[in-house]
Amino acid sequence: MDFVCDIEIGAEAGQIFPWLEEPERMGQWVQGLEYSEYLSPIETLGVGARFRQRMREMGRSVTYEGEVLKREPPQALVVALTHRRFHMRIGYRLTRKGTMTHLEYRLHLQPLDSTVARMERAMGWMLERSARQQLTRLKGCVEGSVRAL
Repeated sequence: MDFVCDIEIGAEAGQIFPWLEEPERMGQWVQGLEYSEYLSPIETLGVGARFRQRMREMGRSVTYEGEVLKREPPQALVVALTHRRFHMRIGYRLTRKGTMTHLEYRLHLQPLDSTVARMERAMGWMLERSARQQLTRLKGCVEGSVRAL
């Protein structure tokens, strides 16, 4: 399953990119994020960097193992998140559009068991709805921080 959603943010890509990868900032806009930690120093963050995230989903905590697949600040970030029942690839692409920055969000979900495969359509709807809500929160956080400068 794949889907794409996007949003226009009133800030430069360089002001948005840290919100996509810094755990403290992510906690402000990623719904249900209980914690996110890199397993190596953030100063050495690059392709291959591993991380762990714990999310609150449907009343329970779920832990994901992650890896940075592509990192080209401030234009692109792609990460993989693995759960025992599915694998997700999430990508962000930022491009200038007049005075705004266009943020494109792509998600690919690959079921790893038959239960998730049967629920894929419903999961896709929920994931897309959640992504749109989170991008709206991201826009508010970024634009709020830019106004505060």
